Amino acid sequence: MSQSTRLLKLLLDGNPHSTVEIMHSVYGGEHLGLSRVGARIYDLREKGYSIRGWKDRLKPTVYWYCLSGSSEVSKCQNA
Repeated sequence: MSQSTRLLKLLLDGNPHSTVEIMHSVYGGEHLGLSRVGARIYDLREKGYSIRGWKDRLKPTVYWYCLSGSSEVSKCQNA
């Protein structure tokens, strides 16, 4: 399964997910760098997925992502 597919599977629950969680879930906890997360987010956006991203207010090195723009995904809208 590709990294993009694993990331999409994680995001499909509609909950916000941090880069820390994404790195652990998608990449198996290996430290491959945050740029890989950003690249996979970019890939999914290029395929037409609407993904909302924002910086954590308390830990500015952590970003959060979730699917948005779907009536099925409302948890992201409140984050």
